[in-house]
Amino acid sequence: MSGRILALVGRQGEPPPATPKAAEKLIGALLQYLRQERGMIQSEVVRAVPEVGSGPTLSRYENAVVKLKAEHVFALLRFYRAPEDCVREAEMLLQWPHERTWWSSFADVANSTLMSLYALESTSKVVQVYQENNVPGMLQTAGYARALMADFARAQYDPETRRKYLAAIERRLEMRLRRQHLLDQPNAPMFRAVIAESVLDKELGGVPVMREQLRHLFTIAENKPNVHLRILPGSAMRQGSPLHPAITLCKPHEGTAGRAVYLEDKNVGGQLLTDSAQIETFMASMDDWWRHALSKTETMDRLQYYINRLTDETPQ
Repeated sequence: MSGRILALVGRQGEPPPATPKAAEKLIGALLQYLRQERGMIQSEVVRAVPEVGSGPTLSRYENAVVKLKAEHVFALLRFYRAPEDCVREAEMLLQWPHERTWWSSFADVANSTLMSLYALESTSKVVQVYQENNVPGMLQTAGYARALMADFARAQYDPETRRKYLAAIERRLEMRLRRQHLLDQPNAPMFRAVIAESVLDKELGGVPVMREQLRHLFTIAENKPNVHLRILPGSAMRQGSPLHPAITLCKPHEGTAGRAVYLEDKNVGGQLLTDSAQIETFMASMDDWWRHALSKTETMDRLQYYINRLTDETPQ
């Protein structure tokens, strides 16, 4: 098991936090995992590591509802006989001077939860995605992403809000395209995406934009070895559907510690889950729907079908 955890950065113009909240939650989840792996209850741990204080204090550490003290974290890691890489990376997290990362310059268009997602993706070995609203952001073309953002902006009732969202499109687009560079890195994660067939049946941005997007998906599925794309046919969803319409699962390493699930609410942000029981539930659901999806060959055939259909619709 590895303790691969990345420190997040503060917002522009603000001092970097001592230990960012999202990372504290990951450390807390790691401490809880190590304790449970050894079959111990909190009171047993507190008796063996008295400097932690009490069972309620340990509980607050594991749930990251209080500021973590480095000396207590290391005392617990030593007691749990945590692997050396866990200890080293916890130390990096707690003492690192918080060097800037690419997403830190987008605080004007990304909230802290989204930045936490980007940090998790950048340190994950596996990223799994399910989408039934639109093409996953990591695989969107610029034209498709711009159309998606413009539709949301124009749907705003308040004129000032509409103006604000329209003005931010190019900035948000820059952030989205920058995020996609992760899949081109030498240490890129394995990216597994299941996309509902209904997404392919839309003409978001018009026929040329959608055709370009589908061709892009076809090219990725055919040529990018670390990207595994599957289409979930409409027939597979006649008796149910995944637990949420837009799910991202990040797995930083082979073990269970540090995993997180991001649930995206269409165009209005999302929530990051680090509770192990919730993560297991979503993970099982995503694995189940992966089995319902088309094979690689069938996926490419289905993409080609929709590409051909849009080509036939193009005015001659």
